[in-house]
Amino acid sequence: MKKHVLTVFIVCLCAMLFCSCSVRSKVSLISYAKSEFGDCEFVKEEVKGSGNDKVRTVYLIDKDTGIEYTVTSTLNEMNLDGSSFGYTEYTSSDFTNLYIDYIRDNARDELDDIEEEYGVTIEDNLGEILFEERPAPGQAEEVARAVDAVVDSYDVKELLELTYLVFAEDGSAYLGVLNGGTDEWSGNNVYDVIDYVQSVFPDAEYKASIYGLPESYVNTEDMERLRKLGCTDEAAYDTEFFFFSDPKYGTLVAFDLEEIGLEGFLITEYDYSIPGDTLDCDALGIHHQD
Repeated sequence: MKKHVLTVFIVCLCAMLFCSCSVRSKVSLISYAKSEFGDCEFVKEEVKGSGNDKVRTVYLIDKDTGIEYTVTSTLNEMNLDGSSFGYTEYTSSDFTNLYIDYIRDNARDELDDIEEEYGVTIEDNLGEILFEERPAPGQAEEVARAVDAVVDSYDVKELLELTYLVFAEDGSAYLGVLNGGTDEWSGNNVYDVIDYVQSVFPDAEYKASIYGLPESYVNTEDMERLRKLGCTDEAAYDTEFFFFSDPKYGTLVAFDLEEIGLEGFLITEYDYSIPGDTLDCDALGIHHQD
């Protein structure tokens, strides 16, 4: 009985996949637009191609903002291991990007004031904020919330829940993110690490950071010692590693041991083939000596 039910399910699934799919109708696209973006006025319809290459686009005007936008229906082929499993309909629109442009243009004076006050650049997509110089403690979150408040005041349709990423050091220092939907700020300790490294190696110049596993940068012997101290490195590739250029040691890599459940910072010499020697680590009792 179970085998029969499974067979029927597979047959039905195959029938669904291989059924004759078609693009949305004009009425369906207009209904989609009203459901997603609010009341609109129909301008014109454009249909190109035929069969599986058919594309239908409707041109609309948003009644709240006057934005002229499009909603398009296409067919996308479903492939698996080189085999085609039919087509599925895909609906897309340029409304959201145009709406962000609309908000940015209307909020330009307020956004300009924030840029001048904090010394930042707010990207056109509103989702990235770049400090021209190192910000004061707490300023990254402060400016992200200031931008979010301005955007929210111009979001007349209450459609946006933007994520604001904050950077410094020409974009190489990630300072944190504000989730406009949940209003939660997640800060990054980039300057804790930078300050510590430069206190030990005054000539080290910060370059960039990436995420990865401690095993990629800490030698096997020291990694085992960290595990005995209770580090939690089995998680995922979510530990942030900071790269520096030093005139004596070449490339250095450092990270905050708090990210793996310990205290302090670890600095190693970077080696492309194998994890380099640990130069400074309070947890292991290893310290750099000139």
